[in-house]
Amino acid sequence: MQEDGPIGREREQVTIKDLSAALGLSITTISRALNGYSDVSAKTRERVQQTALEMGYTPNRNAQRLVTQKSHSIGWIKGDGSQHFVDPHFVEVFAGVLREVKQYDYDVVFASGAEKEVVSLYQRYVNDQSVDGFIVELPQPNDARIDYLLSTGLPFVVHGREGRSDQYAWVDIDNFGLFETLTRVLLGAGHKQIAFINGDEHYSFAVERRRGAEAAFQQMGLSSGLTTYNAVHPMVHAGFQLTQKALENPDITAIIYSSAVMAVEGQAAIEASNRTVGDDLEIATMDDELRHVDLTQLEGRISFVRAPLNDSGHALVRQLMKRVQNKSAPTGELIPGRFKLRPNLPAELVPDQFIVE
Repeated sequence: MQEDGPIGREREQVTIKDLSAALGLSITTISRALNGYSDVSAKTRERVQQTALEMGYTPNRNAQRLVTQKSHSIGWIKGDGSQHFVDPHFVEVFAGVLREVKQYDYDVVFASGAEKEVVSLYQRYVNDQSVDGFIVELPQPNDARIDYLLSTGLPFVVHGREGRSDQYAWVDIDNFGLFETLTRVLLGAGHKQIAFINGDEHYSFAVERRRGAEAAFQQMGLSSGLTTYNAVHPMVHAGFQLTQKALENPDITAIIYSSAVMAVEGQAAIEASNRTVGDDLEIATMDDELRHVDLTQLEGRISFVRAPLNDSGHALVRQLMKRVQNKSAPTGELIPGRFKLRPNLPAELVPDQFIVE
């Protein structure tokens, strides 16, 4: 039996012109609808995208770049310090980013280098126009990466904030407010000597958390009583040693952890000290809802403030794409925190802007 046409010839690729003919819309409208521009109505975008799916349309990236002057890629450049890539906090955010970019038909270009070379890596990607914007993580006070990116005018979003957060898009939690509240709750329960096992204060998030805890003491008219112990980023393997050090002070009756990873690791040190969680030692921790960290043993025994890092990953992409697609003014987004306190703690001290579970 003879087939029409050349044997084995593949079906011709569906083009934007084909979609235009099928829908009776201009090529420009089709193109902008496929790229998610807000000047095309949601109803039209949905109709175009559904028809594209039904007809088997796949975008030609090279053609898109010529027409839109966009690469359809976003960049993430990370220092390649020890253990940075196995940090569960990073993994959780990155997973959220990878899931969200699919909604925009974008790719993530990932690069790493020595800390002193990171700015030059940004320069390389800016100069060859290979990405449409950047995700910047773990800002430091007066961050050199932000200095450079502000000078380029290229869209970027920061996971966290430093002093110039009114000039760029960001996604963050209320580090100051959450740890001020957590400390005030423990003070309200009668704990006057509190150990704060914090992250690395080279980074803005850890500075803000310590400042929040200090502010709670000041509000209660207490000039001392908070002892801070700092981990080195990425806060893995520090929980046991820092807990052990904190419990050398017998007057410590409560510990606040900056990460549930450290809270879990600290349990062995607490058991070795003959202290009892929930009896002569109160524990509270930040819980980023890391799916690979099992908190089952701590549920009901300690208090949590929760804000999922995976949600931050999704939000980072949304904020960046607003800048890339619509060239809108930079805005920030706070991921809400939720408190899960032990019953003996004064939940009424948690302000209304936070959820108490």
